[in-house]
Amino acid sequence: MSRDVSFFDSLGRLLSLEREAERARMEALAEGMSLQQRAEQGLSFLDLESVEEEVGLGGRVLVTLARKDRARFPARLDNGDQVAVFPRRSEIKEPARALVSRATATRVQLAFDREPPPFVHEGLLRLDRVPNDVTYERVRAGLQRVKALDKGVARRKREVLLGNEPPRFDSLREFTPTRPLNPEQHDAVSRALAAEDFFLVHGPPGTGKSTVLAEVAAQAVSRGQRLLCTAASNAAVDHLTDLCLDKGLRAIRVGHPARVTPRLQEHTLDIVVEEHPDRVLSRELFDEAFSLLGYARRQRNQGRSRERFANARSSTTEAKSLLSEARALERKALRAVLERAQVVCVTLASLESGVLSHEEFDLALLDEATQATEPLTLLGFLRAPKVILAGDPQQLPPTVLSQEAAKQGLAVSLFERLLADHGEGVKRMLREQYRMNSAIMSFPSQEMYGGELRAHPSVADRTLADVLPSTASVDAPPVLFLDTAGKGFEEEQEKDTGSLFNRGEADLVIARVKELLAAGLAPRELAVITPYRAQAHALRERVEPLSPDIEVDTVDAFQGREKDAILVSLTRSNSEGQLGFLTDLRRINVALTRARRHLFVVGDSATLSGHPFYARLIESTQEGGGYHSAWEWPDPNDSL
Repeated sequence: MSRDVSFFDSLGRLLSLEREAERARMEALAEGMSLQQRAEQGLSFLDLESVEEEVGLGGRVLVTLARKDRARFPARLDNGDQVAVFPRRSEIKEPARALVSRATATRVQLAFDREPPPFVHEGLLRLDRVPNDVTYERVRAGLQRVKALDKGVARRKREVLLGNEPPRFDSLREFTPTRPLNPEQHDAVSRALAAEDFFLVHGPPGTGKSTVLAEVAAQAVSRGQRLLCTAASNAAVDHLTDLCLDKGLRAIRVGHPARVTPRLQEHTLDIVVEEHPDRVLSRELFDEAFSLLGYARRQRNQGRSRERFANARSSTTEAKSLLSEARALERKALRAVLERAQVVCVTLASLESGVLSHEEFDLALLDEATQATEPLTLLGFLRAPKVILAGDPQQLPPTVLSQEAAKQGLAVSLFERLLADHGEGVKRMLREQYRMNSAIMSFPSQEMYGGELRAHPSVADRTLADVLPSTASVDAPPVLFLDTAGKGFEEEQEKDTGSLFNRGEADLVIARVKELLAAGLAPRELAVITPYRAQAHALRERVEPLSPDIEVDTVDAFQGREKDAILVSLTRSNSEGQLGFLTDLRRINVALTRARRHLFVVGDSATLSGHPFYARLIESTQEGGGYHSAWEWPDPNDSL
């Protein structure tokens, strides 16, 4: 399908709709709420005080806050959240703005671009979450830059992205893999390395997409190429960093260490650069500059004499000079560290941050490409002439709040659009999976992948019995569907959030958790997942006392993960047969493909079977001997 450059303007309009939807959601949540209610919903954080202050990269002032009573926060703040800071009791015209740079259950560190106002240090504070426009502005600017690619090679890249010109491929070159690859993986690596514009790696669950990406990285670096590894989420970028480090590559993870998994923090730019001599000197200059600014502030506050104002002005001028020199030294240190790296790993949203503004790469690997919106993904194409996009369009799509924007195409990833525009020749699908027992694999393969998946012999017959003590006696076939039809386990709606939960299903899941633990299953190899946040919360409260090592989360949070045993609560049970977003089969595909040895699904067939997919799922468990009615199942109350 051919397009003109106005397509990028259309994407910009959809991006604006999404930003407005995010703002409207936050305003709707907060409307009519008292401060206490806002705090309960995680929109405000009350009675905080400053407990620590330090200087970070770029002279940012880092202030750590905690509750006055040092208790846990009632809700979670995430790294990168934007917040407005107010005095707790007094009124001010304009709050201080900051970014959350580190958050734990009891402390939050805020990054201020400039010296925060005195009230931040002088009494109790309140934080309000505010919509994060930083990513929006970066993506909007990126769209304009892609639109402006109008000469030579850059214009050709734009025309390929628009679907007006076909992507080019060099001839395939032989290579010696660093580890054994199956034929499809080997072909995917070869074609990715031969791509001159882009290539798509389609990796269904457990098929070794990570193996392909790691091999492409190793081969590209061995050919002298500088590599960018990126994705929408920090977790995906951490995974790419792990892959590169495992291959012995010099990889630097760009991003605040608090946003990075602990095992990788020593490889973050912020940590590595601290040892550079220029950074050591810049820290000393920053400290001296802020000391002078503090002196100037005290001089102004102590009186209105001409001498004090002259002292303040002189100190401020000297401080500004020191800050300028410190920032120049810091930039020099950052460039030196980045130049030595063979691989730079960073989220898509951070690609346009100042620290990487002048960095260019020969090749970009973009993981989880089917979970990122197209405008965000396009940022990767601005940094490298060749981009390898990896993902699975049959798993979770991009998260889009605006229904209108989704309807007009924002929920379609660039991976999907490029495949539709240029055809199967730009993609390689991996078909051999190394995760699931063949019985667990069978239904998703038929429904979502045209029956093309096959189980590697090493996993095809794996069962839970293989990892349980020989004395264990538990009914644990590869797939077990527990049907609650007729039991009266109706779904309920959480008052504040509107999310759904189901007490009856939760009882059955908890009983199953106890049964599997009693049989000897390691808690770390058991997880409970559900599509609904309220059900996940209810289950987590009851599972944690049994073992803190059992993960309980939403399906969306569990993509890319796997365990020996997965328990799924589908939650929906109503007389109208309403399924809500259970009709997004990609989400359910994720739920059904996390288990290696045992998949336990609880659901109400009377509600579910009105949808052909779920009718076939239940029928497949009946044919496979894994169907049970809750009427014939032990009463969960006997084990509670």
